[in-house]
Amino acid sequence: MIGNIACLALPVYLSWKHIMQHLKSSTESTQQLQQILRDCQAIAPEDYRAIRISELRSCNSSIAYYEFGDPHGAPLLCLHGLSVSGFYFGQFDAVLRAMGLRAIAPCLLGGVYQADATVTIDTLASRVLELMDSLSIAQFDVVGFSWGTLTELALMARAPERIGKAGFLGAMTPIAFVGQRQLDQLKGDVRLSLTMVRRVPRLHRSLMAMILKMPLEKMLDQFKDEHLSTRERQALEPGSAFRTDFVRSMGECIRTGGRFFTDGWRMCLDQPTYALDALPRRAASIETHLYVAEHDNVHLPWFSALIAASLTGIDVAEVDRRLQTSVSQPASVGNDGYYQVYARGQCSIWMMDGAGRIASVLYFEEALRNMMAHAPARQALAG
Repeated sequence: MIGNIACLALPVYLSWKHIMQHLKSSTESTQQLQQILRDCQAIAPEDYRAIRISELRSCNSSIAYYEFGDPHGAPLLCLHGLSVSGFYFGQFDAVLRAMGLRAIAPCLLGGVYQADATVTIDTLASRVLELMDSLSIAQFDVVGFSWGTLTELALMARAPERIGKAGFLGAMTPIAFVGQRQLDQLKGDVRLSLTMVRRVPRLHRSLMAMILKMPLEKMLDQFKDEHLSTRERQALEPGSAFRTDFVRSMGECIRTGGRFFTDGWRMCLDQPTYALDALPRRAASIETHLYVAEHDNVHLPWFSALIAASLTGIDVAEVDRRLQTSVSQPASVGNDGYYQVYARGQCSIWMMDGAGRIASVLYFEEALRNMMAHAPARQALAG
């Protein structure tokens, strides 16, 4: 009898012990993140007025995030790219407020975060979903740019029923979905980073540590190339509002070190936990807007074509052909500078003519306004 009771009690005890260890670990993570935040606040307190920390017990972790815009507005999840954190979206606070949007901007990598080589894109998607749960936000729109679109795509695969609209600015996809032809089209420094992270990650971390010793103004020059539009080149000139804001955002991001560069590129190489051909079944109801730049050699328009093809059941070569045709025969350009080049079902692709690699950040406000105002013109361009 006593033995039977012991056998019944043991699993309960072990389960309770596991729960307590889980809670202790998430609490320790929160305390560590709070210390990181205090250290950062001591350097630049004005950068952290809108930041908060949420303990994520199910994920056995914690996450820092910013809130901008209208606190009573429609929830908009904002996912940043590599080299900036959620702090980046603060410059759009007035725009978000005027549009009636409550922006939730988590720090995925960089800024107030904890470096961890075991974290994957799927890990980040889990944390973001638990963050939204903790805020009692069941459904939301999402917008991401550059590297942040990797987490956005994972969210669409995992929880499509929670997403209304999804905006991709300069979409990226896991390298597992990309062929050699597309890899060869990437800018040289991107190909080099991917190769180093795959083969010699420690050397890549050391190289990033050396680069981060350079003045931020000098680091920003890496974005310059011959494929930029006139507006992009002007935005990168010393003294411009864009350059000033971006340098400040980069400074906040690297305040806790630069390991996120290596971890971010490594996550591009990780095997995804979802298949692109499963997206039409699970994400067909999401109104998806993909924003591309004609000459972008980092966020290739082909990446957006691949996502659109997966969502709409069309061969990617056909979607890519339509993009190329639209470039040679452009439609009328809207007030935001974008024109629609593809639409089928709930998915559309919008082109910024003549733009290059920094369009995904330079035209964030234009893309956001377009995303919130327009649905795909299916009757005009559906094929």
